[in-house]
Amino acid sequence: MSRPPLVVDRRTRTRDDLLIAAQTLLATHSAGSLGIRQIATQAGVVHGTFYNYYPDVDGLIDDLAALIVASHATQVLDLRTDDHDPAVLFARVTRRTLRLAAGGPTYGRLLFDAGLPVDRFIGGLRLAMGGDIIAGVAQGAFSVADASIAISLTTGAILGAALDLHRGTLPPAAIDAVTARLLESLGVPRDRAAALVAEPLADVPPPAPPLRWADIPSPLREALHAA
Repeated sequence: MSRPPLVVDRRTRTRDDLLIAAQTLLATHSAGSLGIRQIATQAGVVHGTFYNYYPDVDGLIDDLAALIVASHATQVLDLRTDDHDPAVLFARVTRRTLRLAAGGPTYGRLLFDAGLPVDRFIGGLRLAMGGDIIAGVAQGAFSVADASIAISLTTGAILGAALDLHRGTLPPAAIDAVTARLLESLGVPRDRAAALVAEPLADVPPPAPPLRWADIPSPLREALHAA
């Protein structure tokens, strides 16, 4: 399936220049140490241009966190195009998400090494996975005593596993086992969970750094940035 077209205007390009500059600086600096003039200089724009896009560095950092959420959503977009059983969808999205964490430094470095607040990514992951869990409960694919608790535990487990995969504490070979345990925690029988994580799943390499809003399909970019 082809993705929606990329529509990029001048404002998006300049915004990306600032975000790329921040990502470059984050390779050697913590998020809390970045300054407006430093970012503008790295981006090759005058100091005042920064304020056309962000009120302060925190505003840019929040936008960078939103970009990580959007980039992840793009990487699993193809898995959401067909009307799958919720358990099938959950297994595929979780496995793809954890493979992306293990497959390269793009997401892991920004999420876990650069000092960025992970709240925005957790919120995005909670929204996406929470919707899948609620749909699964409604359709009888999942059985949980409290959906809110299940969503919190699932989101935390996925983020924790992503960190361990990024650090090398967990090997990539553990991804299917982690996903199966999460399915079981949602009430999926063990045999079915094992079968779901054994299904073929196309590998998608993590996007090459730096991340850009221009690389996000425009309908998704507008929807996620507005959120």
